[in-house]
Amino acid sequence: MDQTMISGVQFVAVYVDDFEKNFNFYNKILGLEKAYDMGGNSCFFHIGKNFSLYLEGGNTRIELDKKTMRSSFVLQVESASAMYEKLKKAQVKMIQDSPLEMGEGEFWFQFYDPAGNILEILGGQ
Repeated sequence: MDQTMISGVQFVAVYVDDFEKNFNFYNKILGLEKAYDMGGNSCFFHIGKNFSLYLEGGNTRIELDKKTMRSSFVLQVESASAMYEKLKKAQVKMIQDSPLEMGEGEFWFQFYDPAGNILEILGGQ
């Protein structure tokens, strides 16, 4: 057995400039529950039962656009359309004009967090 074979993803990490502003976005707008603090400028959020998101502030902001090379991650929701409307109502900057149908009842879209990171949503209608 190859002991170096990657067997999963432990958590995703998001590096931001303004920790407080982004904490409020991930907590209040996206609805992620804080698991625990990691010092004064970082924390872990729960995503479901077996996954986490690490948020760390105090980083230098770089401007990204939708064609900039980057890593991203996709958050799963029950209704992509409902999340899209929730984010629009909160004046989150969206990339698509509406969720795109991916087939088999799945819809997808992208948006920016307050630090300019591009995130993605996948879910049903």
